[in-house]
Amino acid sequence: MGDSTSRDGAVQLTHDQCVRAIGCVVAAATGDALGAPYEFQGPIPASDDVEMTGGGILGWGRGEWTDDTAMSIVLLEAADTGAGDHDLCVESTLDQVAREWYSWAAGTPDIGNLTSLVVSGAADAAQAEGRTVPRARDFRAAARAMHERMPQNAGNGSLMRTHVVALPYLTSSDERLEEAVREVCRLTHIGEDVEEACVLWTFAVRHAIMTGALDVRVALPRLAPERAALWARRIDEAEAAPPVAFGRNGWVVHAFQAAWSAIHRSCPEIAAGSFPEGKFAQRAAMTAALEGAVRAGYDTDTVACIAGGLLGAALGPKSVQPEWRRSLFGWPGYEVGELTALVSRILETSEGPAGGADAAGAVFRTA
Repeated sequence: MGDSTSRDGAVQLTHDQCVRAIGCVVAAATGDALGAPYEFQGPIPASDDVEMTGGGILGWGRGEWTDDTAMSIVLLEAADTGAGDHDLCVESTLDQVAREWYSWAAGTPDIGNLTSLVVSGAADAAQAEGRTVPRARDFRAAARAMHERMPQNAGNGSLMRTHVVALPYLTSSDERLEEAVREVCRLTHIGEDVEEACVLWTFAVRHAIMTGALDVRVALPRLAPERAALWARRIDEAEAAPPVAFGRNGWVVHAFQAAWSAIHRSCPEIAAGSFPEGKFAQRAAMTAALEGAVRAGYDTDTVACIAGGLLGAALGPKSVQPEWRRSLFGWPGYEVGELTALVSRILETSEGPAGGADAAGAVFRTA
């Protein structure tokens, strides 16, 4: 469905696009919570069920999301309240992100190893200058230092949150979206693999929200030719193998491949380039994709979160099982209603009053 245009010429979002944007965030949080109790464990055999149980090594509640969604919420809140027309490239907005990530990191039981090191390095830099709270420049400097120390440590901690970067830029230029993706990525992760993975996934999320179609290759032309060819091969590999084949899924490349493999294998229609029709068929596809991501083992919450963000952007929130949606909760004391309202506010303020709030109010009125 195409965009609508207001009287003043500003591009607005349709109701369906707003609903799909909500689906992106809700399905990502669902994948996160579904995978949480299975994190750090090996692959799950087909004979065992994957359920929204809670528990696991870190003792999550049933339906509780982890660091993937928590860090994404900070970005959404910064986009909602930040300066510069809700632009995540504005330094004061990035400072808010840095401040809130630092505050969250002090109390979370779950944070990626590289992200944790960056947060610690940023805090040390701030204290060296007599400040108690780090700024965005402290995070960038710490991320750069970690990359120089461990250039091969391309973790998935930026890819897990990149889906929400698309939301303030749904009708923006490709250049502006890519700038935002790279700015947010570089707060904690630097390097070709991590930045390119985030660009490809975020552009695919935006494409899904705006068109209702899946195309993880849509941003390949934005990469240098040799890098585009490398990522094209990686995507082909993902489509040819199950998620479990990408077992080093703490690495951003395998996390990308495992998530896309899970989506691609979730139903025959998606593998053929189309979608299943009807709510129940779409719900079955979403369930298969999230379960497939979790069955890969190891970084289960992150891979399922990444997969959910993209598939939810195409199918909307009602593709998530109602009992899973209703059980969602987590830091900072949100449930699915607060998560949906936050997305709606960004759509309203960033893109104009085209139905974001109406979408938030109506999207869950029927299962």
